[in-house]
Amino acid sequence: MAEPSVEEQLRLTAQTVEANLGHGDVVTAPRPIDHLAGFRSRRSAAAAGAELTAAGYRVDGLYRRLLTVWLEFSAMTAVDHQSAAAFTREVVAIVGRHGGHYDGWGGFLVPPEDTSSTS
Repeated sequence: MAEPSVEEQLRLTAQTVEANLGHGDVVTAPRPIDHLAGFRSRRSAAAAGAELTAAGYRVDGLYRRLLTVWLEFSAMTAVDHQSAAAFTREVVAIVGRHGGHYDGWGGFLVPPEDTSSTS
């Protein structure tokens, strides 16, 4: 099975943003976003992690499960269409340079501020 193209990853990202909007998410509000990528070797995953760290991401975990080394990383960011497309392009490029495959991103929804008074 072929790895998803950048265009396919961007389509999935746009769907996620639309789903978040449908749930009332304030997509312009920064929040921790978790990412996951798989690699064939620990060396490739570590090299990608170093490049991701230099790009402002935090490496949260590196572990092997069966034949895949998984790299978990995160960053504080908004998830509006423009921001999400930008980080998707950046992450897919970095992961791809190290022979990995990007599994996607996720995070918590940010609800709108309640402006009603309870007093």
